[in-house]
Amino acid sequence: MMTIEWSSIRNDNELRRAVDGDQFERILRGLGIGSESVNTAAVFSALDGHAVSGLLLRGTFDTKQIAGGLKDAGWSAELLDGHKVYVKAADYVAMPATRTVFAGTREGALTVFRAADNAKESFVSSDAYKKINAAISANRTPVRAFLFIPQGILDMADAALTATSVALSLFNLGGVGQLLQTVNVARGFYFSLDKSTRSIYPVELCVLMRDEESAVFVSGSLNALKTISELAATDNRDRESLRAIRQMRIVRTHEVLAVKMEIAGAALFPPSKANTGLNN
Repeated sequence: MMTIEWSSIRNDNELRRAVDGDQFERILRGLGIGSESVNTAAVFSALDGHAVSGLLLRGTFDTKQIAGGLKDAGWSAELLDGHKVYVKAADYVAMPATRTVFAGTREGALTVFRAADNAKESFVSSDAYKKINAAISANRTPVRAFLFIPQGILDMADAALTATSVALSLFNLGGVGQLLQTVNVARGFYFSLDKSTRSIYPVELCVLMRDEESAVFVSGSLNALKTISELAATDNRDRESLRAIRQMRIVRTHEVLAVKMEIAGAALFPPSKANTGLNN
């Protein structure tokens, strides 16, 4: 699950790139929702496919007006598990609460309804979420992402490695990400990205390891990584990544590791095609 403080990053070019803001606004237009009326967005999906996936929006929009626009655009009103939804092909839209809109799959809508009716079904009620949430900073950041790997997948080495690789592909953290991907013993991830100060972005990565022994090993390896005085930095992005690793802060609480870094935008975000002169 990724949560986005859209009202904070809508006009921030770099953070928009981090969450593919252009694609997000295309989705909003398709739903008849003005970008400026959205405060927050939560994007969620299951690891085992796209059946359970969706987008949960909160803002100042008028849900009755949105519903009217959907009907005019050919969406049909139906009941799903006792809740009113709007359906077009395989896409579902619902208004589960005041100034709240869901858009996604049928199973995604059912997941939202179950969480609304029963707090124990909520994402935040899981043991993995509670352990990670207790270790992360209290400061609110505009981009936050969580990924949890179910025990059934953890028991399958190849599947767990795939899940770990998918999670870490979101995080451009150089040697840190490579180390965590190699040990392949993580049960959950948290990643946050804050707004920049002088082109430096505060980043926090929190990892729920399989057990405390694994956390001790990785914590020691990360501290060893900090002591490296020379790396073959072939370009500016490599040099900036090395600087971030040397300055990172590592805190272990039982089987949870929290890593805080400050990463230059040049290292965190690859050059856009507009800046490199490349064409599609």
